[in-house]
This record gives sequence, C-alpha cells and structure tokens, in this order.
Amino acid sequence: MKSTNPISELCSPSKYSPHPSLKNYVKDPAMKAKVIAKRKETPLLSKHKYWGSQLAMQFDDLDNEDLVTGPVKQMEIKDVKTTPCPLPEDLEWADLDIKNNEKNLQEVYELLRDYYIEDYDSGFRMKLSIGYLRWVFTPPGSHKDWAVGARSKETKELILFANIVPTKVSIAGKVVDMAEASLGAINTKYRSKRLSPMVLTEIIRRINLKGVWQFFMSTDKITFAPFSEDWFYRRELDFKIMVDVGLSKVPEGSTLEKEIELTRIPESANIPGMREMTKEDVPQVHALLANYVKKFTLHQIFTDELIEHILLPREDIVYTYVVPGADGKLTDFVSFYIVPYLSLIHISEPTRLGMISYAVFCLKKKKKKK
Repeated sequence: MKSTNPISELCSPSKYSPHPSLKNYVKDPAMKAKVIAKRKETPLLSKHKYWGSQLAMQFDDLDNEDLVTGPVKQMEIKDVKTTPCPLPEDLEWADLDIKNNEKNLQEVYELLRDYYIEDYDSGFRMKLSIGYLRWVFTPPGSHKDWAVGARSKETKELILFANIVPTKVSIAGKVVDMAEASLGAINTKYRSKRLSPMVLTEIIRRINLKGVWQFFMSTDKITFAPFSEDWFYRRELDFKIMVDVGLSKVPEGSTLEKEIELTRIPESANIPGMREMTKEDVPQVHALLANYVKKFTLHQIFTDELIEHILLPREDIVYTYVVPGADGKLTDFVSFYIVPYLSLIHISEPTRLGMISYAVFCLKKKKKKK
C-alpha cells in the first residue's frame, strides 16, 4: 500500500547512491531473495520501461561493489528545462493553489475520493477528509507549484493530481534536501494514456527548479531496486467488524468469540500521567523524536515547526499523547493518525468505516529492578 504518512517512510531517492552501510542492507540475502523472486514472477521488472531510464537504483546495482556515497549526477538549476513536460493534446497542466484556494482543494478532494487507492478486489476505498488533505499537503516550506495537476481542455475537469512536499533527510550523517511524494490519483478514464511517466517527469522538473535533486516515494510495487524498506504491524481494534467487512478472517482452529476476547481493548490506559499533547510540549517531543531517529543511518530531520504541524492533535485526523516524569519532563510519547476506509461491498452497512492508524513510539528505557 502506498504510504499516506506525513512522517517520511523513506523508500526510493531517485538521484542518490546509497552509503556503503545502506548498500549492505539492500544486499541482505532475505531482501535480495524477495527482489529476485518478484523479478521471476514479473519479468518486465528486470528493466522497467520508465524507471529503467531514470537516475534511480537499478536491480544490477545490488551487485555493484563500486557504489559510493553522493549524487549520481551533478546538476545545476540553469540546466533544468523551463517549459513543462508535454501532455496529450486534449489535456493541459492545471495551476493549483491547494493552500489558499478552497475550490482547488475541493477539486483535489473529489478526485482522490473517487480514484485514490482501492484494494485489489475494489471492496474498500480511502475516504480522506478535506481537513486531512490540508494537513498532509501543507507542511512548513511547502511549495504552491509542487501540487501537480492536469485538466481536460474541453471540460476543465481535474483529471490527475500528485502532491510533493519538501523534507530534509540525514543519510549517513549528511543532511540532504529532498522531495517526498505524498498523495496522487488519475481518473480511470485517462489511465490508458500512460500519463504517469509524464507526471513524474514534470514533478522532477519542478523540484529541480527549486534546487532539489533527490526525490523519493513509498510503494508496494517493486519497479526498481529499493533504497530502503519498512514494515507495518496490524492490530484489530474490533475483530468482529473487521471480519464483517472482509478485512480479517477467523484463524483455523479458533472461533470468533475467542478472537474477540484476544483482541479486546482495555477500558482505560494503565499509564500514570498520560495526557494529550499541547503546543507547549513541542520542544520536548521534538527532542525525544530527534534522539530516537538519530540511531538510524537513514532518517528524517525534524524542526519544532514541523513537529507542531504533524503531531499536534487535530480532531479526527491526528492524536498525540505524552507521559511526563516525576520532574514534569516528558519521558514518552505516542502518536497516531487516522485514515478512514469506506467499505464498498458490505451489505448491511455499505458506508461502514474501517480506521487505520500509524503510531510513533518514543519510550525511555526502564531500569531493571535489582
């Protein structure tokens, strides 16, 4: 599944060779076996028609011992094209201002509502709110022209959209300005026109014009050699509902009643002092998170302003809770954001929502009792 997480889940910088330690990770036997198996399953992945021609890691790079840290190709803004990538004759690039123009944001909302991620059986679709989109699309430093859209020349209907947000990433101690793909969709009637390569080319042109040369995205499809990989853990909050809508099944040898009991949520939290995060907590939460991520070779750089934007609670969108110690200083925090899913096939309640959340934990190490 494509990520909707505003806290970057790093996967594929398009113009950066991996640090040796990252290269060794990419060459991990288990990961290599997974990539090789996928290539055998889908031979076309050996040389992707679009990504195979881009400055992205290719499958052959997995065995390249000469890769070094640094840009694949040095470029300057003066080398970047100033004219947009050509589109089919019946389409034109749209000038969107999703931060200040409510009509534009409504258009994007309707496009994503109708054409953004569905599961493979077309049984579920994300039901993102306008408030959620505003939160994801407008982090500190966002650029108006990084909201890429196209319209039909005849009807002026918005038929595709892709949003890019700026971020800073530490790679083996070197801080690099990057662009991160967040959300995008194409009207199904236009997908036969092979618009994705055109949109990606235009995205890269626009970020290059800002002096940014690295671009990454997360994806569940292996179209070129992965730069990094992440996992998620699913935990049912209401097992019966998950079974009702077809997202879970009762394991063989178990019963519905047993699984409901196993996944039952306590009525109250057993963490003394736990409370909702406030604006005054931003510096301490920032310090906790920064201290946690610095142990990774590859991690995002945060600021107080960014922490306030992505973690400060917003009703029905994001929630963050903190735990103060005896001296009042924060020792722990947890944050999750909610992505509602619409069930398209449920008979008795066709509009029932399944809530998917992502959590960030920063927990202090507890001293063992002697």
